Amino acid sequence: MPDFTERYTKQEALAMLFEKWSFTPAVETVPVASAAGRVTAEDIFSLVNVPVVRSSAMDGVAINYSSIENKPPDTAAWRMGREYVRADTGDDFDDAYDTVVRIEDVKLLPEGGLEFTAPEKIKRGQSIRPCGSSIALGEKLASAGTVLGALDMAAIASGGHDSVRVLARPRVGFIPTGSELVPVGTPLERGQAYDANSIMVAQLVRDMGAEPVLHPIVRDDRAALSAAFDEMLPQCDILLVNAGTSKGGEDYGTLLLAEKGELLLHGVKAVPGRPMGIAIADGKPVINLSGPTAAAFYGIDWALRPMVCRALGIAVPARRTVQATLTAPLNCPPKFSMMSRLELTKQPDGTLTATPLAHHGPNAAGSARVLTAPGIYISTPGEPPKAAGEEITVELVRDID
Repeated sequence: MPDFTERYTKQEALAMLFEKWSFTPAVETVPVASAAGRVTAEDIFSLVNVPVVRSSAMDGVAINYSSIENKPPDTAAWRMGREYVRADTGDDFDDAYDTVVRIEDVKLLPEGGLEFTAPEKIKRGQSIRPCGSSIALGEKLASAGTVLGALDMAAIASGGHDSVRVLARPRVGFIPTGSELVPVGTPLERGQAYDANSIMVAQLVRDMGAEPVLHPIVRDDRAALSAAFDEMLPQCDILLVNAGTSKGGEDYGTLLLAEKGELLLHGVKAVPGRPMGIAIADGKPVINLSGPTAAAFYGIDWALRPMVCRALGIAVPARRTVQATLTAPLNCPPKFSMMSRLELTKQPDGTLTATPLAHHGPNAAGSARVLTAPGIYISTPGEPPKAAGEEITVELVRDID
């Protein structure tokens, strides 16, 4: 079994990996309507002018300014379609008209004529948006490397594109291991547990902008895990193996990483999940995550998120943070970066308190409560413990009321 007594910081581990691994995603074309969250592969420019010629800038009536230029006309005798037309916001209208008067400055008469409430204030060409004033032909709509949101998609569609070239999603494989695991929905028997990690990992991977590739549960059998590894590696850009990374009698994960590729490290100064293994096999990163859900989440958060973002050429998104006052001491192990889950409570004065939730021990909160708590605090090695009553910055992994 590889020794993990010498551990690396998270930053050192990623630096070792990135020195060995680079990735160039393929480019694919997708409909703009389904491009949310995708990363643009190139700069995108407008194919059209918007408006195509010119349009009304507001709800009103369009007139020919020359008809009122010299003297106030008998506008009561005017008729729609002859001396004027309705021209609401964004409307095109006949080229015979060159000025729009907002509807608030017009009184429409029952016989079809109209009156201007302030004809002396009307200016030639007013309230008209020129050709290309909203979007000009050739205008840049999105830069390469943009993570597309709803407004980006609207701008691209407005510029005449019904499809967009984006980076292909990195494929992240996941192999859950453990003879005790059974699929969710199977009646539990003694000594069994549900494979909840596959569900968590698949959604986390999607949230990162990657595509999950899930393998069925693999029992604690070295040959079976080796076969799963050989099956999954060609299908993926990044491979995760879950569990079997410590020193148990059936912990084959990191042993196989050393056999199948170049084992970069076994052990990280990060808890939970410190016996993580990281390797390169066939030029692809392979991470052997600890089995417990909280440990697997932390490893995915600090290791896989930067890997996917690096593959897509984007920055790792920052989480929203809040300030909160601790209700109890918060442990910060001197040699490790520790992820602590925090329950957040809003006080009558609007401030927040944060209660650390223990995974184990006499004051353990229970796995479900720990996993679903909205706040996390990630310490750095050497950081002193936090005292009750101290204010800390909390990262939010879910919204709070």
